[in-house]
Amino acid sequence: MSYKSTPYIPLSDSDLDIHEGFPSKPALQSRWRLLTFVFFGLSLGLNVVFACFWLSDHRRDIHSSKSLYSPAQDVIDYHVVKFDSGFGHDIPIYDRSPSEEVDAAWESLYEFAYNKIPREQAQLLPNKTYPVLDQDGQYMIALDVFHQLHCLNQMRKAMYPEYYEATPEGIHTPHMAHCISSLRQSLMCSADVTPIVWQWSPRSKKVFERSDVVHTCRNFDKIRGWARDHFLDHQQDMTVYIEDNLEIESF
Repeated sequence: MSYKSTPYIPLSDSDLDIHEGFPSKPALQSRWRLLTFVFFGLSLGLNVVFACFWLSDHRRDIHSSKSLYSPAQDVIDYHVVKFDSGFGHDIPIYDRSPSEEVDAAWESLYEFAYNKIPREQAQLLPNKTYPVLDQDGQYMIALDVFHQLHCLNQMRKAMYPEYYEATPEGIHTPHMAHCISSLRQSLMCSADVTPIVWQWSPRSKKVFERSDVVHTCRNFDKIRGWARDHFLDHQQDMTVYIEDNLEIESF
């Protein structure tokens, strides 16, 4: 058969109904609206479920990592510090043999330990504190890091009885036991998880523990700067009773 003998004849609407088997335009629009509502409904439901799980986990995280208020918390900043080993030539001033220079270095660490804060900050503390005598609206605090450094310095002095005179804070006193207990609890509280490593020494032909590794540390200079700015430069008479109505949120 020759293709020329069968000329192309266009189809007419009577030969094929283009709408046959397909929904009309209004019906299509209706179905699309329905599908759209179903899609958004499912999406909204899934998002609500996801949000509930997220909020539940977030609340657990907040509860498990709850941080108590400190008036110095705004100056906390972190930086990387390489620790000293304390051996050989790697001995900082604080770890050297007793001298006036060493004593001055230690005492400078907690020189501004006695601080004052305004009433509005004292009300945010988890524990109630006492007013400053003759300074209305001011209250006494000391950041625990300075108390710990003071304790550690007293323990250091106890190592050199030939250099330091015996004091009521000596090694066999209740005060020294208190210092050891305080430092133990602080170490357990902060729980530094920086890995100490072991490395091969080609010179000694032996593996050595390396404690002189880098740590992520709070910037001590900034915390000491805060203490200097809030320094209370005298110890008040602790036998004087001060009437005070400071209220704090119970913990």
